[in-house]
Amino acid sequence: MITIDLSTLVDRSPQDIFDFLSNPLNLTKWQQMIAHIEQVTPGAVGVGSKYKVAAELLGRKIDGLMEITTFAPPDKFGFTNQAGPMHVTVTVTLKPVGTGAKIALHAEGNPAGFFKIAEGMLAGQVKSQMEANLARLKSVLESDS
Repeated sequence: MITIDLSTLVDRSPQDIFDFLSNPLNLTKWQQMIAHIEQVTPGAVGVGSKYKVAAELLGRKIDGLMEITTFAPPDKFGFTNQAGPMHVTVTVTLKPVGTGAKIALHAEGNPAGFFKIAEGMLAGQVKSQMEANLARLKSVLESDS
């Protein structure tokens, strides 16, 4: 299992951050590995909402199904993503800090198949990519104020 915990401070309110993060259609704006995302369940975003996700990891194209598992504005948002042989669970927690908020991201992944064989290399690459994604998220949120 791969476990990653990252955090950053963003100069935006927890509600603004939650509104952006809890809309999965925004993933392509800050997550480099996501090529396309499409909502497959009707209605507003909430627990149980599902999305088709097209991504690329270690040079491999992966199609997955993302499901919202936690939706607690403005403090917590989470989802699972079953992408090929990789099952990932992500939880984002927001805490007010001064005029902004701390974003704490916790991710757990269970690789199988090719990804299980490359788990050591995968863990390092995914962590680096998630650090870059979090920096991009901070930039997008702070430039959109």
